[in-house]
Amino acid sequence: QEKLKRPAPFMTFVICGMQSAGKSTIMERFMSAVLNIVQEGTGTRCPLDTTCIHDESLIEPRCELSGEELNPEECGEDLTINDVFSAITDHNKKLAQEDRFSTKSLRLVYRADNVQNMRFVDTPGIISNKGQGQDNRMDIQKILKDTMKKPNSKLCVLLEPKEYSTNAIIDFCDETFGDREVWVGNAIFLMTKFDQKLHDARTGSKANKFFKEYYENGMKPHLVITPTLPKEDLPMEELFKQRKELLNNASEDEHDQFKDWIRGHEKFLQENPDDELLEEQTKNQIGFSTAKKLMREVMLADTANRLPEVLAAIRTDLADCQNELLALKEKRKFNDPKEVRMIVGQVLEEVHNRIIAYLDGDLETVVKFPDILETLDDELEGEEASEWCKRELNHHSGKEDEWRDR
Repeated sequence: QEKLKRPAPFMTFVICGMQSAGKSTIMERFMSAVLNIVQEGTGTRCPLDTTCIHDESLIEPRCELSGEELNPEECGEDLTINDVFSAITDHNKKLAQEDRFSTKSLRLVYRADNVQNMRFVDTPGIISNKGQGQDNRMDIQKILKDTMKKPNSKLCVLLEPKEYSTNAIIDFCDETFGDREVWVGNAIFLMTKFDQKLHDARTGSKANKFFKEYYENGMKPHLVITPTLPKEDLPMEELFKQRKELLNNASEDEHDQFKDWIRGHEKFLQENPDDELLEEQTKNQIGFSTAKKLMREVMLADTANRLPEVLAAIRTDLADCQNELLALKEKRKFNDPKEVRMIVGQVLEEVHNRIIAYLDGDLETVVKFPDILETLDDELEGEEASEWCKRELNHHSGKEDEWRDR
């Protein structure tokens, strides 16, 4: 990306979900950094295209931010996390004031020593009730379709903690991508804000029944508890501080809540032997860490498959650059006066040798064309018999003689 000025050859995870599903928070948990706007209702109003680059030399993360509609004063190549958070928040609030969504992405390059090379596209949330605010479905569908056309893109669908039949994001993906079997096969599912479902699924049988329809339709959601603040209408600096603290404690809090949930199942089973424990496949999907592990495995497998293609492209570019370098070195010779004098001397010597060879007779020509050889007498006789014998070769001779006689 930096040297060849091309998009990074990493898999792109396109995050989509309903309004307030926690898309931005999921992306931030991958990076362990607060970067995007999060608020009640619709916070993200334009796509955020983020490239993560692992850089062990950095003590503090460094960022590059750009965007066609972003205030030029907030763009930059050496920004802090706080700078990026402020710029993205300001931009989305400006779009909210204009009551519109934008399909033009903000582009972020995030370098840190604790991230894996990966790309995310965080999209605006879909409004579930079309009567609330401007309908943004068509814009988001366009963003998703354009991004998913890339061969190394994978959908990351955030499910609400609801029954399969009432999960609106599934219907939205059907409208956007068509054949459910196709798009489900190219998607990873996270059920965010699962803390809202813990009480309803407080027994193993209830939890297993809840997930059964998802599994039957090829969806195996990773269960994630999304950290949220009780109040998000705060001054920007205070909001950044509290969200950073919330993010730092997210994994520990999630682990504790799920641990208590599983213990509740076990306790209920002891009291009610006819019930059942949570199915093993569901246990294996508990926690953000399981989703993170799967996404990394998918990304690494994609990178391994695409590595020959990337290496071939790099070798082609290298060969082109080497040829260009040789051409430039040849041209550079003529910028050096000493080199030019030497080359001109060689050229003059070659011209002199060729003239002498011509006047003396070229032995090589004699050997190659013996049938057209002629003596000097034959050449002179031929000239006397030709029409050139009577032609005036230099019409300036008479004028020159007159000038000399003055």
